[in-house]
Amino acid sequence: MRPVFWLLGLSGSGKTTLGSLLYRHLRACGQDAVFIDGDCFRRQFGFSGFSPADRHRNIDAMRAYALQQCAQGKTCIVAAITPYAAMRQKNREQIPLYREIWVRCSLQTLMLRDTKGFYARAARGEMALLSGISDTFDDALHADLVIDTDHLTLMQSWARLRDELKAISN
Repeated sequence: MRPVFWLLGLSGSGKTTLGSLLYRHLRACGQDAVFIDGDCFRRQFGFSGFSPADRHRNIDAMRAYALQQCAQGKTCIVAAITPYAAMRQKNREQIPLYREIWVRCSLQTLMLRDTKGFYARAARGEMALLSGISDTFDDALHADLVIDTDHLTLMQSWARLRDELKAISN
């Protein structure tokens, strides 16, 4: 069984960027790896909606897919908001080599970045159930690694993630 690196955090925090860097690094080192991005996964498998039930269903499906890939000998990198503590607890219980990485960023910084325009839409009342604004995001109190992307550069954030990878490889 291979590890699952689960990057979680609010929209725009840098999960996908860091996850794709980790994926490319593992592939360059000759490891068989798969990158599962929450947005792409939802589109690919037809998941829509952002209610708590929809979010649980989507994370359950990503977890099952990651486990299937790990059973085939692949290291999995998942980048998904994963807003509820119960989701993460279920990951810990069901994924043998689960590594939880909280890509943390302040709401103030995320609102300034607003890479997808979600925060502006939520502020105008055009978007309901945005994690951290109009829907819950439980702090990841049991994360194996916390990367504060509003205080670290991309290269510093990547170095923290790479160091975590080295630590578990030894």
